[in-house]
Amino acid sequence: MNLAAMVGMPGEALRVPRSEWRDALTDALRAAFAYHHEKNAFYRAQCGELTPADVVNYEDLHRIPLLPVGMFKQAGSHVLLTAGLADIDTEIRSTGTGGVPSVARRDALTTTRASVGILGGYRDFFGISKGAGLFLCPSTAEVPEMGMVKVFNLMTAMLDDHRYLVRDYSFDPEEALAYLRRWEGTMTRHIIGPPFIVARFMRYLELESIPVRLDPDSMIIMLGGWKQYTGRSISREEFNEKAERFLGVQRPRIRDMYGMIESNMLAIECEHHRKHVPPWCYVSIRDITDPAVELEPGKTGGIAILDALNTSYPGFLLSDDVGEVDESECPCGRTGQTVRFRRRRQGAELGCCAVSIEKYLDSHEIVAECDLADAPMGR
Repeated sequence: MNLAAMVGMPGEALRVPRSEWRDALTDALRAAFAYHHEKNAFYRAQCGELTPADVVNYEDLHRIPLLPVGMFKQAGSHVLLTAGLADIDTEIRSTGTGGVPSVARRDALTTTRASVGILGGYRDFFGISKGAGLFLCPSTAEVPEMGMVKVFNLMTAMLDDHRYLVRDYSFDPEEALAYLRRWEGTMTRHIIGPPFIVARFMRYLELESIPVRLDPDSMIIMLGGWKQYTGRSISREEFNEKAERFLGVQRPRIRDMYGMIESNMLAIECEHHRKHVPPWCYVSIRDITDPAVELEPGKTGGIAILDALNTSYPGFLLSDDVGEVDESECPCGRTGQTVRFRRRRQGAELGCCAVSIEKYLDSHEIVAECDLADAPMGR
């Protein structure tokens, strides 16, 4: 299976025998490494004497040199580009608690590949082909450079109707409820957004004692992390319990995702709540004190992502996130890797698009804060 097949048929690519998946991923990443090594002088200088010929098999993938994601916040980040500035099609930005934006520039080929691959992943994992989407986030028209919103926006291709409910950094839960009632009995209703806004909506329903029962096939789909900008965490277990109680959505249909704007990796949760790495990416867990050392599956360390899709810059990134990777069989039947986010690295700012939205949401909303638990949960 080549890269085009991985992107066009991600569901099928995640169901091939493990040996075939490893071989196909190795070929795709070796080709991507060779492309950037040849065309990007800055990256080639970071590689030293290592060349694509040194990456022979799956066990060699960790040898591909990584770029720290912090470099995307630097004023001279254009040096990371393999593509020319004139070829850049899209700029995606994310700011965190420090307020310094991370800027990821993509050419048209990278944007197209990522869009096709992510949409294919949605269809495989969610099985949605119609219905209505209540998007508890801004629209791309309002925040055109926000990565999280672009990822959510791809879901509109699977829906008959949708509405964005965060405008001018303000969210009105009464309006959200009105749309759910308007669609009732005519379309399957889905709620899509970062966990903290969905939690705010459920808190509103709880405080106002308003019963809502979505449809048997309804889903809650989330991205953006489980930590507020204050550093406190939303409990996933408590969230699931409230979603069942106040929205009537069963736990297997409550799904989270994990990704970052600098990478084309979007790990989507299956019904068993394991986040599956897309077939064009390899997640490598690194020793916190020595990122050159790869840890075995199941060990906790720094999350590195190697992405074969990116032609605009080398997609071999060392993130500021800490977690684990698992290569054991998943009950859902998919092969490959699953990833679990634990926390940010010590000293790293809390940064994602959802944090930016939360910081600016009107503090005088009907629901000012959802109840939070102190225990950190997976992103």
